[in-house]
Amino acid sequence: MREVIFLGRGGQGAVTAAQLLAYAASLEGKKAQALPEFGAERRGAIVRAYLRIGEALLHSSVKKADYVVVLDGRIIEQVDVRQYGKPGAVYIVNVKLPSDWYISIDATSIALKHGLVVAGWPVVNLIMAAAFAAVSGLVTLESIVKAVPEYVPRRYVEANIKAVVEGYELAKRLVEAR
Repeated sequence: MREVIFLGRGGQGAVTAAQLLAYAASLEGKKAQALPEFGAERRGAIVRAYLRIGEALLHSSVKKADYVVVLDGRIIEQVDVRQYGKPGAVYIVNVKLPSDWYISIDATSIALKHGLVVAGWPVVNLIMAAAFAAVSGLVTLESIVKAVPEYVPRRYVEANIKAVVEGYELAKRLVEAR
């Protein structure tokens, strides 16, 4: 079983990213569960969502993850995100500049390029979900593309699919270059 923690801001779609990946994994015949964490979050506050993919799924919360996906790079300046990872965890962060301890994906630029902006915020959640899939190999790009129409309004499906493909391919290239 592999566990993932998504860290984002309220309104960024961390929960949707986890749900889409669980659905995409189920399309491949895998067992998966998305576990949202709701509380007194408000737009802009740091929120967490969880994903499990594996043979035997647990019904407890995810304490430490194999992968930590950060939708807003400013979070790593506010919180030590490494506290959420197991030893050897892989961190995928939406930032422009590379680092030696995480994989950087400029999902914001991809979202802006494809016109994925809601209420003035670039929508990066599915791009980061695709980046996770490319890095982990736990879900295929084809399954994510099939899942997109289930999670976004019809008018944004095509743009989201293009952005997802771009994010996946970028992450794949970065992993191969490491």
